[in-house]
Amino acid sequence: MEDLMTGLRPDLHSFSDHPLEVLDQPAAGYILDLVYRFRLFFEWPFDQEVLCGLLFLALPHVPAAGICIPDDDSRSWWEALIWRLQAAGDLAQDEHGFRLTSQGEKRRCSTFQDMLVAPVWSQALEQVHEDLEDFAETEGVPLANALPLRLR
Repeated sequence: MEDLMTGLRPDLHSFSDHPLEVLDQPAAGYILDLVYRFRLFFEWPFDQEVLCGLLFLALPHVPAAGICIPDDDSRSWWEALIWRLQAAGDLAQDEHGFRLTSQGEKRRCSTFQDMLVAPVWSQALEQVHEDLEDFAETEGVPLANALPLRLR
């Protein structure tokens, strides 16, 4: 099992060697989809810290998706991928934090469509939504208007 997990771990060296290829990897699709679905979910800006937090909540629920749960030094890997999505024109920022550009929305719906409608990803999103609602209830942290999860 350890060998299987090691094979799924992002390779930091190849990530820096192939900056454009990584934009079509599952990790990029998950980032775009999380921004789409949770952008207005919080009463605070949807920044890099929030996005990374959502990734860490979601990824344990999609072990067969080609991405391993990142190790301690991988936060910078995710931050670099987010930055590359911004540089490529898929993500932008406004007063609410990250948002998809029209190009990012198009890539989300075309390049990653099959992956993002898979039952395992839908279940991961539902679990993240539930975890956030539980956190808000137990910690007294308000979420923006108790928004439902955007399913489409």
